[in-house]
Amino acid sequence: MVLPMTPVRQCLRKVDHASAIADSAAGTCILEALNELESAYRHPSERIVALEAVLHGFVRDGRVGDTPFGRLLRVTVERRQNKWARRA
Repeated sequence: MVLPMTPVRQCLRKVDHASAIADSAAGTCILEALNELESAYRHPSERIVALEAVLHGFVRDGRVGDTPFGRLLRVTVERRQNKWARRA
C-alpha cells in the first residue's frame, strides 16, 4: 500500500522541480507550491513549521546554497514565516 504524500513532501517535490527551471517561471512555481503548502494547514504556527521543514529539506540536501534559486527560496520562506508569525 502506498501512503499519500504529506503536504511538506509534495511542496518539496514541486520546489525541487522548480529548481531545474532556468527562467523566471521558477519563481512562479515556488509561489504556487508554497501557497498549496500553506493552504493545507489551518493555524499560523503549523504553517510556519511546514515552511521551515521545506527550507530545511533543501538545505539538508545541499541544493539551496548561495545560488540565486537558493536565495529566492530562503527569502520567500522567511517573508512568509514573518507574515504568519505576526498573525499567530
